[in-house]
Amino acid sequence: MKHLKTMGLLLFAATAFTACKNADYKTTSSGLKYKIYEGGSKDSTKVGDVLKMNQSLRLVGSKDTLLGQTYGEMPFFTKVQDLKPMPGQPIYAPDEIYKFLKKGDSAVVVMFVDSLLKKGVAQEAQLPAFFKKGDKILFTFKVLEVFKSDSLAQMDYQKEGEAYQKREEAKQKAIVDAFEKAGGKDKQIKDMEAYLKKKNITAVKSPLGTFVKVDNPGTGAQVTDGKYVTLKYSGKTVEGDKAFDANTMTAQVGSGGAIPGFEDGLKQFKEGGKGVVYIPGFLAYTQGVPPGAPFKAYDALYFEVEITHVGDAPPQQQAPMVLPQEAPKADTAKAGGKK
Repeated sequence: MKHLKTMGLLLFAATAFTACKNADYKTTSSGLKYKIYEGGSKDSTKVGDVLKMNQSLRLVGSKDTLLGQTYGEMPFFTKVQDLKPMPGQPIYAPDEIYKFLKKGDSAVVVMFVDSLLKKGVAQEAQLPAFFKKGDKILFTFKVLEVFKSDSLAQMDYQKEGEAYQKREEAKQKAIVDAFEKAGGKDKQIKDMEAYLKKKNITAVKSPLGTFVKVDNPGTGAQVTDGKYVTLKYSGKTVEGDKAFDANTMTAQVGSGGAIPGFEDGLKQFKEGGKGVVYIPGFLAYTQGVPPGAPFKAYDALYFEVEITHVGDAPPQQQAPMVLPQEAPKADTAKAGGKK
């Protein structure tokens, strides 16, 4: 229910911001647009106080995407600072309004992608590919508490962290129990075999359980643990063939940063190889599914891959992109995101 209320606030704010032509929004000195819905508290917030909040982040414009949110998860703690512009360090961030917030307040902050680029806060190459000029980044905040000392904030942070950990453990247990009840690994392998047969796809099953369609095995160095591999890839769900990511990256195989089925599939190729890696759900994301991804834990995925380099070190002038230990808080899920 909280999540539904949050989404309603986000969508209402986005619609109102456009319809009213910003008339009911205030503007900071940096050009940040914001609106505060007061919760009735008479206490004031000072620099140095710590805010405990729920927040949500959404991209609105060319693509309406929930980028991340803490509602129902771990609250967000942040210290109120006296922000002052400095040479080469422009201010254009939600932090600007924290000093105006009190316990119980809600707020909406609107940032413009165009302004981020114009002010030099971000470079276009640093932004996710689905961020477009003309888009708005919409933040919502709900202030749960205002702490007047770091020690009180730290105690509450620890308490919230322990509660969050228990919730996550219970959630993961429920997912695993449902997976086992649904037939577990054997059923997922059979389901993948049925999918490949239906699609008339010839793929070889590895001992681990990954299925690989080899269009070109490659003629260069073999992909093995410890090797740096540069590849082009595109990922899709087996259910509905929904695309969720496409990119080029360099990663060290066997570093433990990738979902098991992805690394296992790469090992079936040499440099120059090309094909498709089909991954049953138990070898894909079993936890840490990115918000907004078109799949859930234990869903089967597949990746079209093309191996362009295999070596003992990353290519010159290109740092290795070690795949993240946790899936990113964004609309897309990187191929190497650990399960």
